[in-house]
Order: sequence, then structure tokens, then C-alpha cells
Amino acid sequence: MASDPIRVLEASATSNWGDTEAEFLSRLGGAALILIPGRDRGRTRALCTLLHGNEPSGTRALHRFLREGHMPLVDLICFVPAVETALHEQLFLHRYMPGERDMNRCFLPPFDDRPGAIAERTLQLLAEYRPECVVDIHNTSGAGPAFGVVTYEDRRHEALVALFTEHLVVNDMRLGALMELSSPECPIVTVECGGAGDPRSDLIAYEGLIRYADSEEVLALTPGHHLELYHSPVRLELAEGATLAYDTRPVPGVDLTVPPDLERYNFGTAPAGTFIGWLDGHQSRTHLSARNGAGVDRLDDWFQIREGRLTTTQPLKLFMITHRRDIALSDCLLYAAPESEHRTLDS
Repeated sequence: MASDPIRVLEASATSNWGDTEAEFLSRLGGAALILIPGRDRGRTRALCTLLHGNEPSGTRALHRFLREGHMPLVDLICFVPAVETALHEQLFLHRYMPGERDMNRCFLPPFDDRPGAIAERTLQLLAEYRPECVVDIHNTSGAGPAFGVVTYEDRRHEALVALFTEHLVVNDMRLGALMELSSPECPIVTVECGGAGDPRSDLIAYEGLIRYADSEEVLALTPGHHLELYHSPVRLELAEGATLAYDTRPVPGVDLTVPPDLERYNFGTAPAGTFIGWLDGHQSRTHLSARNGAGVDRLDDWFQIREGRLTTTQPLKLFMITHRRDIALSDCLLYAAPESEHRTLDS
């Protein structure tokens, strides 16, 4: 019989989790689920962090929570899947293991490889423990403020996100991510805490975890809490085989050259005419797409190409802009939405 792809551990007063994140991950020994008993053993909430091996804030928050000996209000089950990836070659270097799939694209069949087996086992354990909700903590691949992402919009999902941030993206794309399995019975939200190298991201993850673990009710709205919502974004993607560079001037022979400071628009308004990058030749247009969750390409509606310059045609909210070339090529350069909705939560 094949070994269980996820090791199940129970936290206790005598547990030793190590002094550093590296020691913590080494002691887990691979993908793990940590059960932290709560004061109310009749209820369970779930946390997931480190689905991507280069996103440390959730791991740091969980490690600190464990070392400080916090007892949550209810049982807390904590999934830490990409342990081997985070430890590979250099701590928190790789998003996913070289040669393997992105683990947060594996929560739909087939489950026939190592990350798929971990994803499938995660789903089995969620079905077994039946948590009332799940929070999946990430870092963005570029600089910017924290925000939440949901694929199912209602007040319960909004309330969960509001524990961490005031920005919420309602995403109708289906990529095989954990949050796509959300339901009214078990809301699942993603929280992007900000850039991986920003100490504020670590603090957002930790303080949000404390609220999530200690609050009597996390699925009810807090009156007066403000949320800014973004609906149905598109992903600005480069086609397979396209080339990309980051520079202050166009790089000859490269399909798209992006200015290094594009990240300044993360969650700000990019007015009409905002410069995104230089395209090299007419054929480079065919290497770009800006599709929404329905598969509709908005590239020609929201962007324009004039004299080799890619710019916006209307005010857009840009987010998840990355300066990581590998992530931009394998995933996307940025997300964009045409408007935001401001909402003040009431009871």
C-alpha cells in the first residue's frame, strides 16, 4: 500500500516546532496536516498555507502561532503541503518543484502525480474533518497590498476575507485552485498577504490567523467594515514560447518588455493610456491574451497597441502584477478589472 502523502500531526504542550522556519519545515518532513486542539472540540476550522513553496508569510504565521502555544477557540486543522518545495535548493525559492505541476492547479482530476496525490489527500481530509470554513494563505509574486480572492460570493465569504484585508477579488476563472471548491456549506477563501519579502505581509498573516482562530464567529459580518470588491478580472497572459524581459527600454528580439516599476499600479487605478510595455514587431500581438473566466478575450477592448507600445484604453484596476519573469511566463503578468465596488458591511 502506498504511503500517505500527508503526514498528520497533533500539536501538544510538549511539541517542539524548531526555532526557525527552516527547522519547522524540516521537522514536518514533507506535506503535513497539523491538528491544533481548541477549547471547543465540537467545531473545526481549516487553514492552508504553503501551497506555493516561495510564499512564506502563512508558514511564518503558523510557526509563530505554534511556538507561542496559542489554543484556538475551536479545533484548527492546518495544511502545509509544499514543504519539500520550500526546502528545495534554497529556502522559499521555488513556487513549485522543478518539473512538476503547480500544486494550486491540482485540485481537479487527474490526481496522477505527486502534487495531485497531495491535493487529492487534502480533499479527503477536508471531507473527513468537515471544517466550517477554510482560509488559504498566500503571498503575491510582486509588491502590493493584501487582498482576498473568492470564486463564490456571499456574505460568509466576505466575512472571512474581512478578517485579513479590505480588498476582495471575485474571480470566475477555473484553474484547479483549492478555493474553486468553495460552497455555501464550507466557504473557502484565498488571502494574498502581499509580497513575500515584505514584513507587513507576515504581520497581516499572523494577525489575521489570530482573529480566525480566536473569534467566536468568523462567518458573520462585522457591522461597518469596509470592503472594496473587484469582479470578473482578466489575466494578461503570454502564449507558450513567447519571450519577456523587464527593462527601462525595449529589448530587441523580445516579444514584450515590461518596465520594472509597473508594480506601482498594484491595486491602484491605472488611467486610460497607462503604459504596460513594449512589443517587438506586429507578430508579438499574437503572443498576448486577456481572457476572463468565460474565456472572452478583452485584450482589444481594454488594451491597445500603438507604435509598439501596449497601453490601457480605459481606467483599470491592476493587481497581482509580478516582476518574476518565470511566474509571468508560466502563469500571468497581471490581473485587471474595469471597476471596483465599494461596500460597507452591515449586520
